Amino acid sequence: MIYKLTVALAAILLTNISSVLAESSPKAEIQNTIDRILTIVESTPGDTQKNVRREKLREVIKPKFDFDEMARRSLGSNWNEISAAEQADFTTVFSELLARTYLSKIETVKRGMVNVESESVESSKAVVKTTVLSQGDTFPIDYKLMLENGQWRVYDVVIENIGLVANYRNEFSGIIRKEKFSGLMERLRKKVG
Repeated sequence: MIYKLTVALAAILLTNISSVLAESSPKAEIQNTIDRILTIVESTPGDTQKNVRREKLREVIKPKFDFDEMARRSLGSNWNEISAAEQADFTTVFSELLARTYLSKIETVKRGMVNVESESVESSKAVVKTTVLSQGDTFPIDYKLMLENGQWRVYDVVIENIGLVANYRNEFSGIIRKEKFSGLMERLRKKVG
C-alpha cells in the first residue's frame, strides 16, 4: 500500500514537473512572446495608437530580453576597461537603442509572418530557430537564450547567420579605438536622443 502510494505520488510529481518544464521551454517562451506581440499589434493599429502600442510592446519584451548581458557582450573586452558607473550608463543607453530598434521592427508583424521552428537546449543555454516571411522572402532569425532564475531570457539575436551582439561588438570596438569610450557614448546618445 505504501509502495503504491509512493509510486502514485512520484508519478504525479513527475507529471507536474514535466508539464511545468514543457510550458517554460525556450521555444514556448518565444512562441508566447510572439503571440502577445501579435495581440498588441492587432489591438492597437495605426499611427494614432503608436505610443500606446510601443509602451505595451516594451512591457512584453523587457523581461524577455537580458539587455544587461547583451550590453556586456557587445562591448567585449572593453567592458572590463570602463568603470562600474560607465558600465551602468552604457547599459541604459544601449538597452534603449536595442529596445527602439526591436520595437520598430516588431510593430509591423502580422499573423503567419513568424514561424517558431525548433529549439536546442544545452544546460542553461538554448537556441530557438524561427523563420520570418517578409515581402515574399523567408529568412531565419535565431534567438539565443540563457536560463536565469528559472526564466529563459534572450541574450543575442542571429539574423541570417549574423549575430546582433557580435555585429555591435565589431562596430563599437572600432569606434572606441578611434574615439575612446566617450566617443561611443556620444554617438549612442545621439541615436536615442
